[in-house]
Amino acid sequence: MSGGSQSTQARTGAGHGLGGRNRPAKVSIAFAGFGVASLANFYTGIAWLNPGIFVGMAVLSALIAVPAGHVGRLRGRRLDGEGRGTALLGIVVGWLLLFVCALAVLAYIGLIAGLAFLADAF
Repeated sequence: MSGGSQSTQARTGAGHGLGGRNRPAKVSIAFAGFGVASLANFYTGIAWLNPGIFVGMAVLSALIAVPAGHVGRLRGRRLDGEGRGTALLGIVVGWLLLFVCALAVLAYIGLIAGLAFLADAF
């Protein structure tokens, strides 16, 4: 009787942790977390020393999280839905990271353009 429960556990991936056997889903959520952590450094103050590096790390993390999440969603279909939610979370957080980083870059460009306009006015 225990053999049947073990095969069910192996088939469903129970006991494998976050994402189970769906490794791209794990990669997606990990890189999404790295991107959030790099932007969270602005709250601590260390990222204000060189903001370009931290925004760049967040963008690179998001650029890895989104495609890995899509691969994880496709792989989740073959694994009976295992890790599809994790992969979806990685996709959503990755796109949100890209959106926030684009807003930050546009705000920085606007600040520089506004200061240039003010300096030229005097």
